[in-house]
Amino acid sequence: MTGCRPARLVSSRVVPLLGVVALTACAPGTDSAVGLAAPAGLATPVATAAPAAPKAGASAAATHKATMRKKAPVVVGFGDSVPAGGGHCSCTNFVTAYGNLIATHTGIKPTVDNFAVSGSTSADLVDQMTDSAVRAAVAGASTVLIMTGANDYDDAFDEVSIGVDPTEAYPQVATAVEDNVVTVIGKIRALNRTANVVVLDYWASMEDGAVAENDYDAPTMAASISCTASTNTALTLAAKATGSTYVSTYTAFKGSNGSKDDTALLMPDGDHPNPTGHQVIAAAIAAVYPSG
Repeated sequence: MTGCRPARLVSSRVVPLLGVVALTACAPGTDSAVGLAAPAGLATPVATAAPAAPKAGASAAATHKATMRKKAPVVVGFGDSVPAGGGHCSCTNFVTAYGNLIATHTGIKPTVDNFAVSGSTSADLVDQMTDSAVRAAVAGASTVLIMTGANDYDDAFDEVSIGVDPTEAYPQVATAVEDNVVTVIGKIRALNRTANVVVLDYWASMEDGAVAENDYDAPTMAASISCTASTNTALTLAAKATGSTYVSTYTAFKGSNGSKDDTALLMPDGDHPNPTGHQVIAAAIAAVYPSG
């Protein structure tokens, strides 16, 4: 990032949105946090008898073999510097941290493929979906995590910071973010109709916490708050339009009314999560999909 902001490439703060919640206004056959309906066109699974308990004296190797026959979850991550673990964090990013929580919950270590790229925009993510390695990973995924859109607002934020009306600068960007995320999810669904698709919002699109308080004057702070609101609204609409699950890092970091100070969850740049922040995001996802 440039201008008033450190080069972070993604974050957000704003009007509280939907907390760690799955949007339930989904079309039939789509994901929701409370139970997953069978995807359209797929038969409802038929109940089968539980596997017989191992005979007395069964070897540990046989038990291990039976466990390994269970299909391991596959987590795929997309987005900008936040899921990429940017900001010189040198820590476990939330995509990998979520995979670790799945392993803790299930005893099965998932495969984690993280395609997040620092500095990327939602349009970059659309282009990324043509990559053969990306498509192969998506096709085998059990859960796909998407956090993108904040970098799309860089220029508009600069304009609003110097006096341009946010209602003139932000709506066009919001439409592009929403459309791009809907397009990406459509491509994911075409490759894999059974994966859980999770759209994450931002606690702040620009700087936040004590750093923002120090760096931003009143107009710039107002521009940042309205920018986060615009970004998160676009992501909310994209999740709703596609029947995807929506997880709010805004609520996880700042509380449902946005009054909590999230400084302790941020790197010194005020723009990226620190190790604790990444763990908080991972836990918010695991609260919805603990088994991947």
